[in-house]
Amino acid sequence: MGSTLNPEDIKEGDDVYFECNIRSNPKAHKLSWFHNGVEIYQNVTAGIIMSDQSLVLQNVGRATAGKYTCMATNLEGKGSSNNVVLIVKCKY
Repeated sequence: MGSTLNPEDIKEGDDVYFECNIRSNPKAHKLSWFHNGVEIYQNVTAGIIMSDQSLVLQNVGRATAGKYTCMATNLEGKGSSNNVVLIVKCKY
């Protein structure tokens, strides 16, 4: 999760971002993001923005809560991050 975020204080309507720090040799040629084990894809209209090694979730809601992981793929195989749990509190 982004270093400037307080994971204990994320409320409905907030924007959240994740960073995937990859160390691989050979270099990773694909990066995928997963929410509760299901791959997610960029959808700017829905507030899901992916760029380089980051994932931005805009205007999060209760359905956005859950476990997030990233997976890097290179010529040697795939590697996944540990789960990062996103808890979204009620706005009020």
